[in-house]
Amino acid sequence: MTIRCRWRPLLSFPLLVLLRRLGYARVHVKGGVYIVRTRIPRASRLNSLWCLATQIDNLVKASPKVLLPMLLGLTVISDRYVLDMLVDGIAGMNEDTTRLRLGFKLLRLLPKPRCSFLIMVDADVAFKRKQDLPSLSDYTERLGLYDDLGRRMGAVVLDGRETPEEIHRKVWRTLPAGLGTHSQQPLAQTVQAKT
Repeated sequence: MTIRCRWRPLLSFPLLVLLRRLGYARVHVKGGVYIVRTRIPRASRLNSLWCLATQIDNLVKASPKVLLPMLLGLTVISDRYVLDMLVDGIAGMNEDTTRLRLGFKLLRLLPKPRCSFLIMVDADVAFKRKQDLPSLSDYTERLGLYDDLGRRMGAVVLDGRETPEEIHRKVWRTLPAGLGTHSQQPLAQTVQAKT
């Protein structure tokens, strides 16, 4: 089985080194992101350990960027949050979306967004825009996962073929009232321009 993971190793680095030395993993760096191809049987404990290690990496890296600012009362706008982590992991491990491994369940520790948007585009459009996956088929494989998991996680799904202006209008109509106002953000500061 081939496992592809799009992430930057941190705590999982020693396991990645071991997998490479044993001949289970090949690493490609593309778009500044690690693409790891690993041959591990799906039902093996090593596969579960790999999932756990990579998702702990995701949790450790996302916490200071998302969790801490939110605890301080700040509004966080993030591209590539939990949905991306799940899609990359599930697609890379050829998993089923109905049964999540413990590693994926750990991502529930991260705060759930008040609002989430998923702009669906054709795989070839995504591949031309940002080629951080090895092939067009990798993007095609992920489209169904994004749609399925995005809807289950409560994301507002938007059609990427619409004009930017129409998408912009739909996003602003969907945002909760008061989102982004300084009155709800105790640490936000107003800066006056010097004239």
